[in-house]
Amino acid sequence: MPDFQLPYGNSKIYFSLPDNLRVHYIEPREVEPIKELKEELNSSLNNLRFLRPGARVAIIADDITRPTPTHLILPTVLDFLEGAGIREVSLIVALGTHRPMTQSELERKYGEALDRVNLIQPDFRDPEKQVRVGTMPNGAPIEVTKELSKVDFSIGIGCVTPHHVSGFSGGSKIVLPGVSGERTVGEMHMLSARLRRSFLGIEENEVRNLMDLVAEKAGLRGLIDLVVDGIGRPTWIGAGGVKEVFKEAVKESRKIYEVESPGNLDIVIASSYPADIEFWQAHKSLYPADMVLRDGGTLILVTPCPEGVARTHPEVIELAGLPPEEIDRRVRSGLVKDLIGAANSMVWSKIRSRIRVVIVSEGIREDEARSMGFEWYGELQEAIDKELRRFNKPKIGIMKNAPELLPKVQGISSL
Repeated sequence: MPDFQLPYGNSKIYFSLPDNLRVHYIEPREVEPIKELKEELNSSLNNLRFLRPGARVAIIADDITRPTPTHLILPTVLDFLEGAGIREVSLIVALGTHRPMTQSELERKYGEALDRVNLIQPDFRDPEKQVRVGTMPNGAPIEVTKELSKVDFSIGIGCVTPHHVSGFSGGSKIVLPGVSGERTVGEMHMLSARLRRSFLGIEENEVRNLMDLVAEKAGLRGLIDLVVDGIGRPTWIGAGGVKEVFKEAVKESRKIYEVESPGNLDIVIASSYPADIEFWQAHKSLYPADMVLRDGGTLILVTPCPEGVARTHPEVIELAGLPPEEIDRRVRSGLVKDLIGAANSMVWSKIRSRIRVVIVSEGIREDEARSMGFEWYGELQEAIDKELRRFNKPKIGIMKNAPELLPKVQGISSL
C-alpha cells in the first residue's frame, strides 16, 4: 500500500490507500516566484496617482488568516508614502468578523512597520465604533469602522485566491467584510448564501458588485494586491486603482489555483492548509471538493483547527445541522441574530445535502461535528479505511491546499 501525505498545520499527516485504486492529485500549479519583490513593488506604487502631500491615509491590511506576506511589503509602502509627503498613516487590520490578533501575531504579520503606524483592530460588533456611509440596494445600512472617517482616503493590501462567497478574495473585499459592521457583513453573506451555494471562481457576480459599492462609499482609493503560490511565495504584485489591480490579480491567481480536475469522484481526501486555524477558515475546503465529487460522494477533510469551530460565531454548531430552508426561515423571522453565522450554516447544509462530509480533526469534538451534520473521526487512516467500504473501487481525489483551489471540471464552472 503506497504512502501519501498532506500538509496538516505546521507538520504533515500520512495515510495509505489500496494499490488497485486510481488516485487523482488536485493541487496548485507551480509558478515562478518574484525574484525582486521590493523592486516590483516600487515600480508598481507609482500607479497610486491620487496621493497628495499632507493627506491622512489608512492602510487596510488583511489579518493572520491570510497568507499575504505583509511584513515584506509594508516598509516599502511606508517609505513611498513618506516620499509622497504623507505624514500620518494608520494601519487598520481587516479582521472582518475574526477575533483580534495577538501581539505576537501582529509582530509576525506586519513586522518592523508596526513602529511606524497607528495600529487599529476594529470591533465589527460595536456600533459605537462604526459610521454609516450609505445604503445597500436592499435598504440595509452600509456601516464601516469609524476610523475611515478620520482619513482622507484608504489603500488596501491583500491577497487574491479563489473564494466561494465572492468568486475571488482580494480587491474590495478588504473593506467588505474586512472593516465593515456586523449588519453590513451579515447582509452580504446572506445575499451570497441565498443566491447559490458557491460563487467560487465567478469573477463578476452580485456579491462582488456589493463589495465594490461599499468600498467606494468607504473611501477605498487604491489597492496593493498580491498572488502567492501554494507555499506562500509571492508570484505577482500590483498597485493602483481598485478594480484594475483586482482584475489583473485574478488572472494571475488563476494561473496557480485554477487546475484541471476530473469530475464525479467518489472520495476526496483534502487538507485545509493553509486555512486551518478554525473551521470558520477550514470550511473553504468544502467548495472545491463539492465541484469534483459526484452526488453522494464523500469528502474527508483533515484539519487541525486548534481554535475549534468558530470563535466569533459559536451559533453555527447548532444551526448548521438544520435544513437550509429552516435556517433561512429563522433568519427572516428574527429568531437568529448572527446573519453571518446563519449564512455559512445555510451553505454547509446545502453542501451536505449532496455530499457526505467527514471531519478528521484534533480541534473539533465529535459532538460538535455531528451537531453540524458532519461525520467525525479521530484518525485519518481510520476514516479512509471505513469510508472506502462504502464504494466498489472508488475514484479518489487528493486535494492539497484545498481552500485555495478552483477545480476546472469539464462542463462545470461553479455551483
